[in-house]
Amino acid sequence: MIAWKSLQLLLLCALLAAWSNAQAQEAKPNGSQLQPVYSPANPKGGWKVKTQETRGAYSVLESVVQPSTGPEPHRHSREEEGFYILEGQYEFRVGTQVIKAGPGDFLFAPRNVPHTYKNVGTTPSRHLTIISPGGLELFFAERAALQRETPSSHPEYLARYKALQEKYGLEYSTEWQFSPRPQ
Repeated sequence: MIAWKSLQLLLLCALLAAWSNAQAQEAKPNGSQLQPVYSPANPKGGWKVKTQETRGAYSVLESVVQPSTGPEPHRHSREEEGFYILEGQYEFRVGTQVIKAGPGDFLFAPRNVPHTYKNVGTTPSRHLTIISPGGLELFFAERAALQRETPSSHPEYLARYKALQEKYGLEYSTEWQFSPRPQ
């Protein structure tokens, strides 16, 4: 079963690479080549490939998620996300679906569809997030800078965080309440 899941991931990566190459040739008429990227293992996770390394086609993030944690429910207006589970047990909510997922499983969250996940296991879990098109790493960098500069209790924090979400086409909602958006 794991061999089949590994083959699925390999096929997904091949499709992303082919799509990236097509996008790159469109973006760069001179046909300059993408450079190989090596991302060593990191027990804390991190970016495996960033948008500038794929000419904006996609980025890949490895996440390590502690038990009983996960992101706030959110949706993207610009990106699709794919999640490939490496270790641990998750519960995903994508739109109205609740999906249990474990090692070798893959989930897809289309743009404009609210989604979240939670590590429902008792040990840290790991997954890859494939984000297309790339660029969302810029949001995470700006959010980290905001969190370093401005305490979340500061009156200015919420307005700045909301502006940052709007800049990147994101919407977060702890109550799973989202404003209407075209599909």
